[in-house]
Amino acid sequence: MKTHKNKSNVWKNRQRGVALVAVMLTLLLVTAMAAAILILGNTETNNSSNFKDEQKAFFGAKAGIEEARDRLRAGNSYTITFPTTLPGNGTTGVLYILNPLNGETVAPWNSSNKYVDDEICLENYTGSSLSCTTSSTTGKTLPSGTYYTSTTANSTFAPTTGAVLDWKWVRVTLKQNNSFGSGYYVNGNSANTSQVYWNGNNECVSGSTCTLPVYVLTALAVTASGSRRMVQMEAARDQLIFNAPAALTIDGGPSDSFSGGNSQNYQVNGTDQGGCGSSAGSSVVPAVGVSDGAKGTPNTGDVGNVISGIPNGRTSNYTGLGSSPDVENVSASLPGAVNSNYDLTTVSGVNSLVSAVKNAVTQPVITGPASYSGNAAQLNSSSTSPQIVYVNGDLTLSGNANDYGILVVTGTLTVKGTVQWNGLVIVAGTGNLQMDGTNNFYGAVIMAKTKDSSGNALTTLGSPTFGVNGGGNSAGGVFYSSSCLSQETQLTTYHSVSFRELMN
Repeated sequence: MKTHKNKSNVWKNRQRGVALVAVMLTLLLVTAMAAAILILGNTETNNSSNFKDEQKAFFGAKAGIEEARDRLRAGNSYTITFPTTLPGNGTTGVLYILNPLNGETVAPWNSSNKYVDDEICLENYTGSSLSCTTSSTTGKTLPSGTYYTSTTANSTFAPTTGAVLDWKWVRVTLKQNNSFGSGYYVNGNSANTSQVYWNGNNECVSGSTCTLPVYVLTALAVTASGSRRMVQMEAARDQLIFNAPAALTIDGGPSDSFSGGNSQNYQVNGTDQGGCGSSAGSSVVPAVGVSDGAKGTPNTGDVGNVISGIPNGRTSNYTGLGSSPDVENVSASLPGAVNSNYDLTTVSGVNSLVSAVKNAVTQPVITGPASYSGNAAQLNSSSTSPQIVYVNGDLTLSGNANDYGILVVTGTLTVKGTVQWNGLVIVAGTGNLQMDGTNNFYGAVIMAKTKDSSGNALTTLGSPTFGVNGGGNSAGGVFYSSSCLSQETQLTTYHSVSFRELMN
């Protein structure tokens, strides 16, 4: 008898192995997905590592820039020899600060060195004697001859162990107008190739206020992995541009205390005086400036208070912009006497100015009461080395001294003997200045009372006290001098005028 297989069994037999194929296909898909994830992960890791290395090079180059900028600062123990000519004019036009690590050689002037400075010839120093040639062996374009000097980085700024910095060199040069190509001029003249200066507000190439050189700092950093970044900064020395409202400004009020000198030789003069290495200019300011009142019949406010404090027969000794005695209300000039950051009609504005000077001191802050008698060396001040001196409290200067710079006193300033200060004097805090009549201030003096007699901060400016005691036959007083203000109000720090990265 013939038998037949069950149809369902036949069907089942046909399905054998399908599950294995499905499993294999699933495993293959999972494996492909895992491989893709690993590849993407590795790519992301590499990208992240590359970005990190690029950033390390970028900030390493910035670190080199900051070392150079700090070493430009006056009074720094690690100062550098500034370039004194534009590039190409002998060895005084280019300075390299080198930062070799682990015995490597950093020679940016050598076309075969892996850290060669092939950027300098891309900058346009037209008019200088910087001559660039291209090496037939390396293809690098470099200046010919010895056009540079060099020094090494200081371990204080760039340690050679531990967290080392990857910058290799910083080039320091003076800025030349149009040196970075067409359109890179500061005076609207594309043909002018003069040296660029800073006037306290902007870059310039000429004029009596264009006195502070602009330096170009260029830095190269290369990491151990080969990431390479180059950055460039233009830096200029900070200057406290003080547009003196008067030779002697008594800020605040409304009851200023003023006692002028009895000596026939004592004077307050707003006519520009020569000094600090320069001759007199043509500018004239009021002899005494106050914040309140007006001249008239009768005189009012602090104008009247000051005029009343001038001894009989001495009114002609106060000369300047107006008629003698030249005491004027200069309140309109006070907000912009320095710049918009320091409104000298307010306590906060005066305090901000005083703080800015304090941050730029050239010697430790002096805690008062303090006394200095004799020569100027006690304040380390001279015509070639002006100082920024900040006294927290009272200060007495006596004897025979001739000091230069900026002096800030937050208590009472007492000046005796034949002391002369050239520059800017700020008497804040209790706002009290006492002279003996034989002393000289060349530049400008500003007084403001920001604290009461107990040292508590005031909410509005109080009334300063100015007195001249004694006299003598020697000429003494306060004399406005724009040249002394310009020369002696340069700060120690350098600020960034511009910053950019170079695609080298």
